[in-house]
Amino acid sequence: MAIGSPHDVETSLMRDLTETENRYVDDLLDRAERLLRARIPDLDTRIDDEAFTALVADIEGEAVARVLRAPDNGIMRQEGEGNYSYSLNLQVASGLLDILDGDWAKLGIGRVRSVAVETDGYITDRYRVPPQWWFQYGWGGGDQIADPVPEVWQ
Repeated sequence: MAIGSPHDVETSLMRDLTETENRYVDDLLDRAERLLRARIPDLDTRIDDEAFTALVADIEGEAVARVLRAPDNGIMRQEGEGNYSYSLNLQVASGLLDILDGDWAKLGIGRVRSVAVETDGYITDRYRVPPQWWFQYGWGGGDQIADPVPEVWQ
């Protein structure tokens, strides 16, 4: 059972659901929740917080509303005839059930990131080599701008 409800979808659409939309809205809400659970394994423990639960319901409702807003199931993205052209804002009506990056950020879930190693300079200070030898002994780890060049290298 999804946290979001058909009422949340109606609120996002700012209208009542049609008869056809009513047939699909519960299944789409369940799918939206499965997308959330895939990235938030501890969702069941987090929903003890009322504010977080309300936010999840809003995000699920908006994700389903994006599917329902898309004309022709979101197949057509842009059309034009003569001087008139029409394009679809994919942030509002993509036709795809997806949780946007902004929604993940609201939930406190970020992207996967990598961290560069930060050296403490122990080896660098003990075994300083002139810059012209760095190719042989590897990266020096020091900062040429901040570290003055020793007089013996000049």
